[in-house]
Parts: sequence; C-alpha cells; structure tokens
Amino acid sequence: MLARWKKTPKDVVILHCFPPARTLPNASPFVLKVQTYLRMANIQFKLDHVDYFGPKGKTPWISLNGEHIPDSHFILQHLNKKFEKNFNGNYSEEQLSIARLVRITLEEYIFWGGVLYRMIFGLSTFTQVMNIPVPLWVIQLVIGRRWKKYSYAQGIGRHTKEEIYETTTDALRSVSKILGNKKFILGDEPCEDDCAIFGMLAQCIWGLPHSPYEQLSNGELKNIKEYCLRMKERFWADWDLCLDKK
Repeated sequence: MLARWKKTPKDVVILHCFPPARTLPNASPFVLKVQTYLRMANIQFKLDHVDYFGPKGKTPWISLNGEHIPDSHFILQHLNKKFEKNFNGNYSEEQLSIARLVRITLEEYIFWGGVLYRMIFGLSTFTQVMNIPVPLWVIQLVIGRRWKKYSYAQGIGRHTKEEIYETTTDALRSVSKILGNKKFILGDEPCEDDCAIFGMLAQCIWGLPHSPYEQLSNGELKNIKEYCLRMKERFWADWDLCLDKK
C-alpha cells in the first residue's frame, strides 16, 4: 500500500480518508479537522478514498513528497513545519492553552458520545448521514460491536446511555460558555485548534441527526451552531459540492 504513494506530485498533500458523507464532507471529525486546516493554510491537496487506513491502522493519514504521516495531530505539526504555517500569532500562550484544552475535551468527550450515538443509540439515523450499502443490522453487528468494545476499554462505554448523554452534554455546555459571543474559539480570527474544534462540533450540527447534541446546538447552545456556520462560510464555500450525492 505505502509503495504506491512514494511518488506523488511535489508538495501536494495526499489525504487518505473515508469517502464523504451525505450531510457533511466527512463523518470523521479528524478528517474534517485536517481538511479544514489544509483550506485554512491554502495548501494544495488531493483526496484518496481507497487506502484510508494508514501505517498505524487509523484514518486520516497523508502522503507528502514520499513521506507518510498518520494521526491528525502529527499531520498538522508536520505541515506547519514543512510549509512554515502559524495561525496562532494573534493570541497569547494562555489563550492558546484554553483552545488546546477545548480541543482535548471535545476529542475525549464529544467524540465518544458522538460515536456511541451514531453506532449504537441512534443507529437508525446512520444512513441519513453515511451511504454504506449494507443493512443496518450488519453495521450494528460488525462496526457497532467493535466500537462498543473500544468504548468499554476507554471507559465511557461502561456507563448507561443516560450517563453518557449527561457527560457529553455537560462538555458541550462548557465549550459553549468558553465560546460565548466570540466569532471563533479565542476571538475574531481562527487559530489552529479551531480546525479540530470545528471538526468535532460540525458532527453535532450535521452528523448526528435527532441526537441530544443536535437538539442542544439548535436551542440552548445555539452559539455552537453559529460558530460552525461561520467556519463553514469561511473555509467551505463549496460545502454542498463536497457531499456524497448518491
């Protein structure tokens, strides 16, 4: 697999990832994070929807000038260095630490709450978001069982559905309070962590239909939805063209 990606166009990022979803450009928050960063950084890239599992067995990963970099965090670090990008200059170290903690909170709580809703609690809505040509019972038996096992090992899967909803919505409320009336997580301009924050929160708006997280974002926590709409308008003018139309 890696051998065929050794020769790629110079300085063009090949982003290996799942195909697009029906309601958002990618149902993986980590893929959406990297895609948003590439747009923010104005780095030329191409998508590969065939070899979506990389050297560490995860998605996304990139190929760039013969190198292969897995994991969204290390991808952004590598691209920052390679292309000399820095989107954090408007903010202090203290502010950036807040953005980092928001990102970590979302990746630890919102991610798992979203996965368990999509794969288990709200499985009936799965095909509204993703086009996978197999019956729901197959998804539940194969993918759902796998994620249930992962979540149990992580710890959150040991809780009841109600407890998981409570933990996840509490985290969302905390993020909403930090966001407040700001345009982006720290102020009038986005920082690098906005890419990851958007990747996660966008799932609540467009990727988890009828979930408690979608309901909160449309009501009590409407500033989260407004934030996502601003990120979408700024970096995803072609959003509708990037969706799975099948």
